[in-house]
Amino acid sequence: MASRNRKVCVWGRFRPTANFAHENIEIVDDRKSVGIHTRRDPKKGIINNQIVDWLFKLDGIFNNVDQEVVYQTLAADLVNASIDGYNGTLMCYGQTGAGKTFTMTGATESYRHRGIIPRAISQLFKQIEDRLEYSITVRVSYLEIYNEGMFDLLGTMLEAPMHSNRDANQDSMVVTENQDGVFVKGLSCHLAQNEEEALNLLFEGETNRSIAAHQLNKQSSRSHCIFTVYLESRSRTQSNAKYTISKLNFVDLAGSERLGKSKSEGKTKEEALYINKSLSFLEQVVIALASKTRDHVPFRQSKLTHYLKDSIGGNCSTVLIANLWAERPQLEETVSTLRFATRMMCVTSEPCINEVYDQTLLVKKLQRDIQHLKAELALHDTLTNRSLISYDPLSEQQRYEIKNQVRRYLEGELSELDVINLRQILGTYQAFKEIYSNLETEMAAKEKLISKQAAAAIASPQQILVSAPAYSPQVGELEGGTYGIPGTQESEKAESSTFSQFKQKEREKEKSKRKLSVFSAGLQTDALSNSLSSAARGELKVETPISEEKGDKAEKEIDGSFSPATSADKLQKLSTPPSRTSAFEEFKADKGSEINRILIENKEILASKRKQYSELANEINKQKRSIDQSREKLEHLKVQREAEGPIFNEDGDIIISEAEYIEIQKLKDMKTNYRNKYDELHNIKSEIMYCQKLVDQCRLRLIQEFDNWYSESFLTSAEENQTSLSVGQGLKPGILIPITALSTEDEQEKFERLQMELIMNNPDSAAYFNAQMRTARRKIYGAAMNQPQPAFRRQPGTPTMNVRNKPPNMMQVQY
Repeated sequence: MASRNRKVCVWGRFRPTANFAHENIEIVDDRKSVGIHTRRDPKKGIINNQIVDWLFKLDGIFNNVDQEVVYQTLAADLVNASIDGYNGTLMCYGQTGAGKTFTMTGATESYRHRGIIPRAISQLFKQIEDRLEYSITVRVSYLEIYNEGMFDLLGTMLEAPMHSNRDANQDSMVVTENQDGVFVKGLSCHLAQNEEEALNLLFEGETNRSIAAHQLNKQSSRSHCIFTVYLESRSRTQSNAKYTISKLNFVDLAGSERLGKSKSEGKTKEEALYINKSLSFLEQVVIALASKTRDHVPFRQSKLTHYLKDSIGGNCSTVLIANLWAERPQLEETVSTLRFATRMMCVTSEPCINEVYDQTLLVKKLQRDIQHLKAELALHDTLTNRSLISYDPLSEQQRYEIKNQVRRYLEGELSELDVINLRQILGTYQAFKEIYSNLETEMAAKEKLISKQAAAAIASPQQILVSAPAYSPQVGELEGGTYGIPGTQESEKAESSTFSQFKQKEREKEKSKRKLSVFSAGLQTDALSNSLSSAARGELKVETPISEEKGDKAEKEIDGSFSPATSADKLQKLSTPPSRTSAFEEFKADKGSEINRILIENKEILASKRKQYSELANEINKQKRSIDQSREKLEHLKVQREAEGPIFNEDGDIIISEAEYIEIQKLKDMKTNYRNKYDELHNIKSEIMYCQKLVDQCRLRLIQEFDNWYSESFLTSAEENQTSLSVGQGLKPGILIPITALSTEDEQEKFERLQMELIMNNPDSAAYFNAQMRTARRKIYGAAMNQPQPAFRRQPGTPTMNVRNKPPNMMQVQY
């Protein structure tokens, strides 16, 4: 996958038809070339340079092959590579009615004829289950480009921000680019936890596609649809910051059509014009990418080409399926499709793994690396007798000491500076810089002072001598913590100092009183909480961290009736009941221990039966695969025998070889074993259902007994009904609401039961059918809720009625 200058893989697939034009279309024996022979058009005159013979060479040709063959040949490797971090794109191109949508999505009513996308989803989640050492996240989006407008086909999902509003959806979606690639702003991206959820999203988008009918196709796709799967793979075993991302694009292009053949009119004609225009722009992009002399590629001519900018060429593995209609009236469209396919083969790409680094994990990794390097450096310093050296950032004390050393060095007290490490050198330079800046500031201040003195000396006729007194207190200078006035007497200062000290002591006393009151209040609160908690536990002794006298006082404040003579039941009724969770655990360990033991035993039996069911199901699947292999081997032996020529005995019966006879007997034995194991699986399933009922009954009985015990022990008579209603057990504890008899199954339930029996024959199809049924139910529910309701007309003269608590007009349903 990582080979450079890899060309786009192009295969052709002929639509199965009973009117195959053998005289005009020839498939070469190597299954890689197609020859087309057409007749000259007599309407163009005698001088006619029309090409009548064509030979197109592709990577391969599909003719009358199954969907599984197409998938295994073209898409299986793309899916496997996407998990490893490679981007992949698979496109279907061709005229309308050539089978593009059938190749991509298949027939939804048939599991066997499912297309490339459902098979890719199934293989993707199987690979994820096998790769236990990786945590792989799968997200899905579905984009539709209709008449140069973009729409989110998954916008009708409940979790999506927009619900079936195509106009608002179109206005909010814009193709944008960044360093990670091209994406559509406003396109919803849904998380898929398993295969069924992904298929559910696929079927939901398929039901929202724009289709119409014309002369050549009754269900023609009128838009380009792109189903994208985003993958994010992280390692479970390695805690590194690197992980891989990739995306798979499945592009179902709308078919090109000639208006003269399709007879399109009105809206269908307008749609055809948009489709042909966008496909023409796509061909221009392909021609520009294939040309070695072109510097500019017109990706922005249409929204389709802009979105596929990083999907055609670049670092993406691209596969194109050219769908062909091998009938005589469609020869011109077949030639056009093959010409586009040969141009696509000239486009090159360089697939590579998309590795991304998590910034948070990367920072943690770098921090660990720094710690390891520090440890290695410390070990090196220890070996070289430099163990006292620190490589941490300099502290304020260290900066101060370095600055003093630099100052002493400049004054001549030190002859040299010690050089220990790089941080010390940088700190020394910083100290030099600070000292230099301080000197500049001092020099500037002195120059300003000298200039002022010179100006004053010039203005004064006498010489002014500036001298500062030894000490002279100034007005406003702090003296003893107060503002003083020079010349005050010592007695006044002493009195003011004594007064200030007295005020200070008064303030300290007030602070100590407040602290003591807060402390005593905290002690009272602790006593109150301790007494309440002990009462809830039924304890008779109330303990507090303070003295007994204060404890008695707290008891009187709470309840004067607290005394050792109070009963435990009264304490429990007056106190707050414990939580149901803690009470339930206590009940299971004491009074409900027997029922809990029976419940645990039933759960263990149920778990063992389920494990036995899973193991037997795996054995049946292996047996089924062995039967399929034996059938293929028998078919191969039969073909080989027919190729060599049949041999008959005296009675005219065909004689088979010994290997074929042994294989037939082996196949019979495997079929018998398969039936026996299937019957055993059915019996185990019945046992599992029975064990599940026992577990449910034991669980219900345990909850019922707990409700009785909890109500009698902690709740009052007024609260018993509320607790019973909250757990759904009728008006009184222990009385269950009667369950009505099960009604007979209707036609829909019978159909679902029969369908589940068919699924048992092929367990891999369960997710496919479940997703299909869920999507159908959603559509039926949506149609029922959106249908117009009959309007109620009030007769004139009738009074109106107001409802105080109006019920909601729409029921919320969860899927």
